Amino acid sequence: MPFMASGGGAGAPAAAGPVTMQVEPGQILALKSRYEAVRDTVRDFLENQRENLRGRPVADDDVSRDAASTFADNAAMAIDVTAKFISQLNLSIDQLDQAAKTYNLVEDVNTVTMQQDRGI
Repeated sequence: MPFMASGGGAGAPAAAGPVTMQVEPGQILALKSRYEAVRDTVRDFLENQRENLRGRPVADDDVSRDAASTFADNAAMAIDVTAKFISQLNLSIDQLDQAAKTYNLVEDVNTVTMQQDRGI
């Protein structure tokens, strides 16, 4: 339970170790594109909604202030985890880009695009 009310529970879950993914060379660019789309969607949401996620007391009383404080703590943790997720996606995208270069897939895509543009 990563979002426990103050006074109870554990901290954030422990980070898992590295994971190896095997991707067929012909699927590298498609996977990279999916990762970029996910990253862009999550990043845009975070940038546009960061302040709204922080929460404010809905009334001027102790209960509302306490609830808003707990919500803000949980939101800060969620924002931090999401930022780390985006960083990991960026690392994976960079690795996929390097793999594509290794297999000369970027040149293959450029060649096909140019041929399609020329009607070949």
